[in-house]
Amino acid sequence: MNKNDFISKLQGVIEQGDDFQVLIYFALNTENGVCLKKADIKRNVLLDIGKGYKNSIQEEINLFTQDNERDLLDLSSRDERMNVVYRYDLPDEEPSFFALMREAYESHDADYFTSSKVFNFDNDKLSDINYFIIEVGTTNNKIVIYRNNYNINLMRQSRGRFYISKSETQFDLVKEDILRLDSQIDALMFDNEFFITNLSYLDNNKEFASIIIGRASEALTHIEELNIVDSIEGMQERLTEISFARRVMRALDSSPITEIPKKDIFDFVRNHDVLKNVLKIENDKIKLPSKKSQDSFIRLLNDDFLYSKLSKRDYESKAKNRIRR
Repeated sequence: MNKNDFISKLQGVIEQGDDFQVLIYFALNTENGVCLKKADIKRNVLLDIGKGYKNSIQEEINLFTQDNERDLLDLSSRDERMNVVYRYDLPDEEPSFFALMREAYESHDADYFTSSKVFNFDNDKLSDINYFIIEVGTTNNKIVIYRNNYNINLMRQSRGRFYISKSETQFDLVKEDILRLDSQIDALMFDNEFFITNLSYLDNNKEFASIIIGRASEALTHIEELNIVDSIEGMQERLTEISFARRVMRALDSSPITEIPKKDIFDFVRNHDVLKNVLKIENDKIKLPSKKSQDSFIRLLNDDFLYSKLSKRDYESKAKNRIRR
């Protein structure tokens, strides 16, 4: 899928007139894990929430139309750009909330009419909401949105804390806890494809971090098998640095350098004005004793060192798109 397909899908969802609807699900922490329960929200309130999500989806579209450099990329090839949407393409492992997004996408509204599938104030607690799943569109043309639930979303009545609101001409105490909803989008899915729109959330989510570190660990094993470095130990110790782990992961999933003969890699290093002073080659191995040398080596694997035929200068590029001929 390219970005034009992505934009077209979003545009099609919000251009459905009065048929456009929104359903809100709470993902609740229970003894049996996280489960979905539909939020029974008054129709007029849902209409307002639906308008909010229409606006948010339109804003996602506008980000592409207003910025020609904005792109849709695979997560495995993530670089340092922030003006992108990432398609989740990591094999074998995925965040747990993807399963409940699929459940909402594949289910019918009627599946959540039973009392056990609807949030019940007598049996369920607002404090048990882990995150929100939002379905927008129509039965035949929809997307499912993931939105994290932050602690500040629940305003709880407690000793020494008072929430008041208008009551005719005076203020009165709000007697119930207040749940705040917004129309922001952290991730979305359709046609069993998942897209990350909130990169800040991606960088701070523990599940994503665990998956990235796991992929980076696999990458280091592959690097060790290439037999071009003296040791991967120093890099292994740094995998908890998520920005470093991301770069290492990309070296596994999209590096063209791993297919190049060892001699050609060493010749490039020895003849590069910068790398020859950072990456030392001894006994037919690149030594990586420092963070600087490790960072440079990973940049080498990610093919970040480029040469301009026009200016005859070397450049380091942390973000690049391959030219399609």
